Amino acid sequence: MGAMAITVKQMLSRHGAFVSGVTGIAVAMMLVAQGIVQAATVFLAVGGQMQPTQYLLSFGYVLVQAVPFGIGFFLSLWLVAPIAEELRVPHVITRAILATGIASTLVFIVSAVLVIVGAFTLGTSFFGNSFPFPQFDGGGAGRGLLVALAEAISGFVMRLPLGVLAGILLWIWRKNHPPRRPLEGMIDL
Repeated sequence: MGAMAITVKQMLSRHGAFVSGVTGIAVAMMLVAQGIVQAATVFLAVGGQMQPTQYLLSFGYVLVQAVPFGIGFFLSLWLVAPIAEELRVPHVITRAILATGIASTLVFIVSAVLVIVGAFTLGTSFFGNSFPFPQFDGGGAGRGLLVALAEAISGFVMRLPLGVLAGILLWIWRKNHPPRRPLEGMIDL
């Protein structure tokens, strides 16, 4: 337990969280903006006949995708593979690709948890049975997990240019504003 606490303490004391956090927030905000534009485009394409609940559901879907992606991108740039000013461009791109992969994996995990939770239903009506037992729809959960995996893979491919651009912009920022202390991630140890 003591060795694990030291590792967690060392991990949380790493520098570079602020700039990596701003980068993760910027990426998440860009994904939200893209989602809003896509939803507005669909709204216009159907001639304005989209129900407000459908618009809210599509916005909720965008948030379920964008927030975990931004968090995963931030955690990767802060703890796993920080982008420092002394790196060369191929290393920056490689670390940005890794950050995009980690972020896409976090999106898959969140989607998978939502699918599994959504697969539980009450067996009968709540008032029809004194002790309703939850039932698990394994077939629906399996299909949902495959959809979540396919969305995570396609999301990785679609978000890769944004992730690489964010990594290069972070690198340029760090070259112009070098950190006071060296940055290290798990990949550097």
